[in-house]
Amino acid sequence: MDKQLDPLASLLLHEEIVGRGIEVFYNDQVQTFYGKENVEGIRLMSGRKIDCQAVIYAIGTIPNVELARAAGIACNRGVIVNDFMATNTEGVFALGEIAEWCGQMWGITAAAEEQAAVAARYVAGDIAKPYKGSLSMNILKMEGLNLCSFGRVEVPEDDPSFEEIVFIDKAKRYYKKCIIHNDKLVGAILMGDKSEFLEFKNLIQNGIELSEKRLQLLRSGKAPEPVIGKLVCSCNNIGQGNLEAKIASGCSDFTVLCAETGAGMGCGSCRMEVKNILHNKMTLANDKQFSLL
Repeated sequence: MDKQLDPLASLLLHEEIVGRGIEVFYNDQVQTFYGKENVEGIRLMSGRKIDCQAVIYAIGTIPNVELARAAGIACNRGVIVNDFMATNTEGVFALGEIAEWCGQMWGITAAAEEQAAVAARYVAGDIAKPYKGSLSMNILKMEGLNLCSFGRVEVPEDDPSFEEIVFIDKAKRYYKKCIIHNDKLVGAILMGDKSEFLEFKNLIQNGIELSEKRLQLLRSGKAPEPVIGKLVCSCNNIGQGNLEAKIASGCSDFTVLCAETGAGMGCGSCRMEVKNILHNKMTLANDKQFSLL
């Protein structure tokens, strides 16, 4: 995560992982596997041999652009699109992890939804809201560890217009770093407590000036609400019980439910589950109302 964290956050993450009894080998890679019917170990490029019974790959995604390229659609790392997600072939659009816009690509559900909205408006004749890129977000999902970053994580060298605000407690591995430019939050790292994830994400995406709210917003953290029931949204620590309580209070709109609880507002991968919970609760409520009649 060298591009998602600064050196201090990287060090704290390393200490956390090692503290859990996990060995980390840097600047090395798997060369060969060995074993007969099942894997029994691996050999690294450095020559080190490690006995193991299972191997987990974490290699990211590589867009499969061969079909598009064969059809004459312009491709680079991904399928090249313009500000309305259209390719160089009329009537063909690209969204999500395969779309390359201005040399950039995003691999999160939230970005794909933003791109889909732009394409849908364009098809409907609305050219007033072109795509302007999505906020880069990185959320490490590990049991008992809160860590996320978005936007800039480092202040550019020799540019006094950028400011850096840092809160840190190394003993508790709590680290909060905010990057400010022209009185606007443009990036942050949250480790040990990401309860302000949604608040900071909105500040960056909407380009809101901090002004008098600066000291209030850039505080050293706030007490998070407890997770009730099964964890649904690991980005913002929202449980099924939290969602059901909000629905029971009268919230029946999916978009409002997400906005007010924070569920589905991070990577977006839990939005379908949130929608199902809302549907089930509303169906149950309607059935009860019908039985009373």
